Amino acid sequence: MSSLDFSKNVHIIVHGQTDLVGAVRQKLIALGFSDKNLLEASLDTAGSTGEYVAMVWPPMAAKQIIISEIVGRRKDSEPGPGMGDWAKVEQKEISRLQL
Repeated sequence: MSSLDFSKNVHIIVHGQTDLVGAVRQKLIALGFSDKNLLEASLDTAGSTGEYVAMVWPPMAAKQIIISEIVGRRKDSEPGPGMGDWAKVEQKEISRLQL
């Protein structure tokens, strides 16, 4: 986890389980991220290259938080995993935390 840049924005994805947002925020703050850099993800606007994503996993029985870096965007013609604008985002997993 020493390779994490704690000054970057982190987009939090909880798969509709809004009750988990607080727990994820607390874990990320304890890890070293600033509360002001923790953003709830939106289907309409995905993060930018270089920013992080913190996603609870698995979606309906979350036990972990997967931290990934956004490494690029797919072309509109290339379908990808995810929903909304996030389906175009390419990510590289960096770390996992217990929820």
